[in-house]
Amino acid sequence: MKLWRHHLIRFLGAVLVFSLPTLGTTDTPSTPSTNMNDALLTALGWHPSIATAKAKLTEQQFRERVAKSGYLPQVSGGLKSGYEGRGSDQESSQILTLSVSQMLYDFGEVRHGVRAERALVLKQQAELFMAVEDTLNNTATAVLESWRYQELEAIALAQHRALQKLTDLVAERHRKGAASRSDLAQSKTRVESAYTQVLQHQNQKRMWQNRLASLLGKQQPHAISSQPAPLSAESCVFTHDSVEEAPSLRAAFALRDSADAVAKKATARTLPTLSLDPSVTHYLKDPQWAEQGEPDKTQYGVYLNMNMPLYQGGALSAERKLAQATKMAAEADILAERQQILEALFTSSAQREVLTHHLNVLSQREALSQETRRLYQQQYMELGTRPLIDLLNAEQEIFQTRFERINVQHEMQLTSLTCAHALGQLRPLFALENAVIQGVNLTP
Repeated sequence: MKLWRHHLIRFLGAVLVFSLPTLGTTDTPSTPSTNMNDALLTALGWHPSIATAKAKLTEQQFRERVAKSGYLPQVSGGLKSGYEGRGSDQESSQILTLSVSQMLYDFGEVRHGVRAERALVLKQQAELFMAVEDTLNNTATAVLESWRYQELEAIALAQHRALQKLTDLVAERHRKGAASRSDLAQSKTRVESAYTQVLQHQNQKRMWQNRLASLLGKQQPHAISSQPAPLSAESCVFTHDSVEEAPSLRAAFALRDSADAVAKKATARTLPTLSLDPSVTHYLKDPQWAEQGEPDKTQYGVYLNMNMPLYQGGALSAERKLAQATKMAAEADILAERQQILEALFTSSAQREVLTHHLNVLSQREALSQETRRLYQQQYMELGTRPLIDLLNAEQEIFQTRFERINVQHEMQLTSLTCAHALGQLRPLFALENAVIQGVNLTP
């Protein structure tokens, strides 16, 4: 029974080890690939969040035009048909009317209305910038993470090959009686563990490649064809002005300005409005009471009108208080948004400093690990004074250092990405300042 188990374990171990080369990497020559620049341009060219923000901006621009029409004359005309009379005389009549109303002075009601709509135009412009920045951030993150796990998978495969080679040497020594059976079993266990690590990195790589395909509007995973260029550490350098120019803060400022204008408009509506109102009335036929000597059926008049609401059920007062409450909420949003931006910048800057130091330590650690492995191999293979577990640990320590180095390098890339995204500076970071995105040139 024990012999049967022994052969079964050996068979399963062989299957795991020798099946790996055929499953080593899931990327094939037919797998679509892209690079950072192409991926960003593709995502910007189709992403629906940008199209939605663009449509909302166009909608708000027309709302501003509607508000500006209050400065211009309002012309109306019509046909009236009915009965009218004078004294005991009455008859049906048809009358053509034409009237014009030109606002002369309204204590700023139209002006504040235009200000409110213009502020919302600026808000929608900021939100369009935010949609572009979010798309760039999500796509760049997917590209960086896909490349990270492609590299980690390659290192995991190299680790597996190195451990398999060491296992082959141990097996040869075991056949010659120079190594114990426990050494062989221990080395095979490390090989199987390395294979599991390969599968883990393949799974993560496929997840991010699928995420990238979704952002690109594609139906199959996309591999990264070339290493993304290093992102500048200057992304985390900021000033007071650069923080205030962040799109999220600009949107909050615009919302506050709109609420302030709406409150002032509500106040102006409680005051008189002065307008000039010419009108023309033309009878299609003379009424019975008209004097026969009257040659003209047309009447006209020019009036200077002053109107003001006396009571609206409290609507104007409520409108003013609503706008004031909206302004207070916008002020709080400004403080919260500024705090979030600064927190992201401070956190990323501190993290980048730690990662830079960590990377320097890893370079020294890898050199020492390689020297240790060389000495342990000599002591195990030639002198027999070093246990196998030390050699296995030394081998894996080298690859563990490489895994950490890849992770640290990519975390440094992500910190730069986070800083630029917080400041709304991803387009300059990727040299896309003058790019026309879905028909819109976003150059300030």
